[in-house]
Amino acid sequence: MRWRRNEQTIEPATQTVVDAPLFDEALLAQVRRLSLTPAGVRSSGLAGEHRSRRRGSSPEFADFKSYSVGDDYRRIDWNIYSRLGALFVRLSEVTTDISVQILLDASESMDWSGAPDRRSKFTVGKQLAGVLAYVALQRFDRVTIRPFSDRLYPEFGPVQGRSSVHPMLGYVTSLKAQGATDLPRIVDGWTRSHRNGGFLLLISDLLSGEPHELGLALRSCRERGWDVAVLHLLDPAERDPALLAATVEDRAAVELIDVESSDRLRLTMTDEVVSRSRDAAAQWRAEIEAVCLSERALLVPVDTERPLAEMLRQLSDAGVLG
Repeated sequence: MRWRRNEQTIEPATQTVVDAPLFDEALLAQVRRLSLTPAGVRSSGLAGEHRSRRRGSSPEFADFKSYSVGDDYRRIDWNIYSRLGALFVRLSEVTTDISVQILLDASESMDWSGAPDRRSKFTVGKQLAGVLAYVALQRFDRVTIRPFSDRLYPEFGPVQGRSSVHPMLGYVTSLKAQGATDLPRIVDGWTRSHRNGGFLLLISDLLSGEPHELGLALRSCRERGWDVAVLHLLDPAERDPALLAATVEDRAAVELIDVESSDRLRLTMTDEVVSRSRDAAAQWRAEIEAVCLSERALLVPVDTERPLAEMLRQLSDAGVLG
């Protein structure tokens, strides 16, 4: 949003960190040994690097089971037989890949920051999308990145393997924010054309539609076998509107302008208005948390003011990374 006073537009934040690189080797080195950890994705059966619940004949030992007719006799553990007089078969881990789909909100509301020394939500979103895709490619998962606003834009992928890292990072870096948002319709429509299941990472400020509409879209994902993690990007000024009000010298004549629709709202920024706005923002976040919990989607609120390394630790603590 923008502030207008006395017919002059006052931008609450001018991005001053856009020239900083989105990705550097030090950052990528921190996450190189991590992997995505969805709770229950359907494995594709290809040779990835995730442990599956299935047991098979790969070299890495997992467990024993009693011998049954039809088991591979070559996997009988004769040392146990010599000690116990019973036949047991050695089981090993089967490794699989997963389908990782990253839906990145590229609408104009994302290209905003509440302070001049803070990255925009879109910059943070691109960094998270790139790092998470990098982690997946390091583990030979199949990765697709799809930006959207009120429509889906051309995707990157599906790709697999470490040779795709540099093209992927270049693609993410080049993305631009544009258009309005229609998130519930986009997610629901995307899900209807992706029925095989996997791990969906939705990166957005969620400034579109009502929370219950988001819940319906997440239900559609769950019913089609997708594990979903919602990375909810929040600028500190969106949590506490008082941070924006402090930047306005004359609170008596303020006009709020929606950056996507250009709708205008004139108001006087009294302390009561700021307090009510803060309460409404908190209620909105609580409703989003409730629908994500109801649809078994993992919700991770991401404060854009935090360093990226802290965001990655937060994703690890939440169970997105492991």
